[in-house]
Amino acid sequence: MARRRKNNSSGHVKSPGATNWKKFCEKHDTEKTGKVTKRAKKVSNVHIPDDLTSHVKDITEKENSNPCLDKRKRKTKPLTTQASTEISNNITHRLALDCEMVGSGKDGSDNQLARVSIVNVYGDTVYDKIVLPREHVTDYRSLITGLNKQIITAKGVPFKLVQAEVADIVKDKVVIGHDIKHDFTVLEFSHPKPMIRDTAKYKPFKALSKGNTPSLKKLCSEILKISVQEGAHDSIEDARSALQLYRMHRTSWERSIKKYKKKVQKNDSADDSEKKEGSDDALDD
Repeated sequence: MARRRKNNSSGHVKSPGATNWKKFCEKHDTEKTGKVTKRAKKVSNVHIPDDLTSHVKDITEKENSNPCLDKRKRKTKPLTTQASTEISNNITHRLALDCEMVGSGKDGSDNQLARVSIVNVYGDTVYDKIVLPREHVTDYRSLITGLNKQIITAKGVPFKLVQAEVADIVKDKVVIGHDIKHDFTVLEFSHPKPMIRDTAKYKPFKALSKGNTPSLKKLCSEILKISVQEGAHDSIEDARSALQLYRMHRTSWERSIKKYKKKVQKNDSADDSEKKEGSDDALDD
């Protein structure tokens, strides 16, 4: 004869499965929220062996010290507050470059390289040197460059040496700058166009000047809400400003470049197909 199940205080029949379901809920709530709920109070007093506790602690410490896990959690490193005189050896794939120029010629309108500064993607200075102009300087443009004959004579480095060092640093790197074509002109070497990010040419930035080339000062004022170039220009500060503009719009900027590359590749493929068809027709004739 089957036994009758015992009623609980509420008068309902208590089935054996109810206990298992309760335990499941207690376990589920604890795993889901990380907190012990009212239903899980009874299991909160369970004794955990010391060796198991230490084992869990070791695993947690390893996870916290794992650079791969830390990299996934870490957000983009903010721009450095490092002093301009400190030089870092951390040359990243993306670099920002800016040059200061003095004038030569009768009216001082010919540009001569006088200073080169390069910062990495975090804003750390990786290169900063004053350059000895190769031609006679007729205008040091001191109010803009912050340089004069005494500074350049005392600290200047031969142009060819600087040119070689800068070319080696930026080789195969993405170079960021403002109206950077002028910088490469005075450096007297070129850089692959697909590897350049020019804040003076980026369309969303040009829209602020109704399609004209915006000044770095204007972009910093309207986008970054900071003031630059109030007095003499600082090539490190200008490089960091261009970098900051790029970093703020990096995702959309890089996406637009990829989209443009795909469009070009598609057009090239279409042109190749037309050429092939044309050559086939010629053979048929």
